[in-house]
Amino acid sequence: MNTQNTVESSIVEVFVQGENLSNPILIRAERTATVLEVVAAALAQGLAAPSDDVTIAVFIEDQEDELGHHLLLEDVGIGTRHSHIHCHRCRRVEVSVTFNGVTKSRSFSPAATVARAKEWADTDFHLTGVDATEHALQICGTALRPDEDTHLGSLVHYPACEIRFGLVAKKRVEG
Repeated sequence: MNTQNTVESSIVEVFVQGENLSNPILIRAERTATVLEVVAAALAQGLAAPSDDVTIAVFIEDQEDELGHHLLLEDVGIGTRHSHIHCHRCRRVEVSVTFNGVTKSRSFSPAATVARAKEWADTDFHLTGVDATEHALQICGTALRPDEDTHLGSLVHYPACEIRFGLVAKKRVEG
């Protein structure tokens, strides 16, 4: 039996996104490590540290429920390189989207992606098909259009747990 394969299979690599992290970081941990141990590793690599009584909430990408810090990685379905988690002091991110002078709001987990917020906005503003694909979310007051796989929590900093977008037309190339 190859013991290296046995040892290697007990290790998971998890991409962590979060507050103060401009890029995801890769954390290597035992499958039996706790969520809290992953948080500690992320703090050592630049994740925003908690202050006062504020604890860091942990979410699996595009899931709404917060993970308990005591849970084991293997028990919450976190596996090698297919799991992205988000660590943040904000437990919810209030997202407002303005389109044609109308603003609609909804709260998301910080681990929700920009793509998920865009899908919600498209539905709420009744954009379908080509109309939906011709629009993008742009951070209000800027020219920034975050990539669709960006976690909403990566765009906010505690205690300001909100972000405003405009649903804007993408540039059309005609020729």
